[in-house]
Amino acid sequence: MKIMKHTNICSLRFGNLMLAAMMIAFVSSCNKSLPQPQPINYTTANPGATQTIGQGITSDTSFSFYLAAATKSGMISLLSNPNSVITVFAPDNNAFRNSGIPSLAVVNSLPVATLGGIVQYSIVPGIQYSKSGINSAFPNMQLPTSLNIGTLPGTPVKLEMTTFPSTVNGFWINNIPVVSPDIAYINGVLHKTAAIVAPPTKVLKDAIYSDPNLSYFKAAIARGDSGQTGLNSFDFLLGYAVTNMTVLVPNNAAFQQLITGSVFAYLSGLGLDSTTAMTQAINIASSPAVFSNPDLFSVLTASTVRGILAYHLLASNSSGAYQPSIRVFSNNFALTPTFYPTMVNSSVSIHPGILVSSAMVSPSFPFFKVTFTGMGTFPPGGQPYSGAPANAVSMNNTAVNGVYYVIDKVLLPQ
Repeated sequence: MKIMKHTNICSLRFGNLMLAAMMIAFVSSCNKSLPQPQPINYTTANPGATQTIGQGITSDTSFSFYLAAATKSGMISLLSNPNSVITVFAPDNNAFRNSGIPSLAVVNSLPVATLGGIVQYSIVPGIQYSKSGINSAFPNMQLPTSLNIGTLPGTPVKLEMTTFPSTVNGFWINNIPVVSPDIAYINGVLHKTAAIVAPPTKVLKDAIYSDPNLSYFKAAIARGDSGQTGLNSFDFLLGYAVTNMTVLVPNNAAFQQLITGSVFAYLSGLGLDSTTAMTQAINIASSPAVFSNPDLFSVLTASTVRGILAYHLLASNSSGAYQPSIRVFSNNFALTPTFYPTMVNSSVSIHPGILVSSAMVSPSFPFFKVTFTGMGTFPPGGQPYSGAPANAVSMNNTAVNGVYYVIDKVLLPQ
């Protein structure tokens, strides 16, 4: 059936994304005498301590798995250097087991690159952070680690992998709880974690697009990005390694439900009986190709899809403009229902955002249950935020440039 009439799932229009680009300037001075070398006076991070971190994990057999990983990857020298000043979020043997690595033999069988990534990502170089130094501001701090993934194109700057400690709702590193903080050593402080804090290996784009259960989201991105380029493109942002985003990704079933209802309403408006209209709507919504079908562009307009997608990216206005520059783990959300801004706020600053409800439900993983409620309802006309919430069916999926949640409902901004 060729559909000609224009209709919108959501009447909100969303314009260009605005993401401020940070430029790094290198200033050099010329024709000046070089300063005379000065002796380096190393200071002890914890004067009362008697061991380095390397010595501590060597003498404490509960860290034998981590010691093996540090030794095999060549990181034990940094941990053992008394002149280092470092903060280490280290998993003990139980934490390795909680992460699916049951024995020292398995640790030793892992590739050096894998072990090096685990150990390097656990170390914050150049500074000592005790628990009291980690703030409780939303959502968390962002600290560089010893792990980097090379240089940015055209610059000599190494892209350091960052980690995110927080004292909101407890003491966490990313979404992993710290079970024993502030173990002091000569060269820094060690915080024992409940599991391995694994370094991400993909950007959001690759992680999301490779999941067959999220193929409608990928197709929606392509439709919403019609006519957009560079930082105005969702696709570009998801693949841009230096962004820091939180993305709510409706699964395929969620998109199918919304599209089926929208097309059914449209076909019914054309005079089709309800049975025929529903049969055709289900068939039309059965493939993500629905977003690329020109006959349906009047139903799924690019601006409508773009507005819906923008509502699924949390945003921060710390820079004076709303940007998708915020990484929120489930443990960072308030334990009372709270509204959080999204990229829609970059066009509609007074929009109340998404209503997030979070509750601690377990003393072990996944710890929290999180739901998201959109302002709009479908069919349209309901009271704001009166629709059923979207459940997070998969949380804290970490990528190089952010974190994403898989949800079971498409959220509508109005």
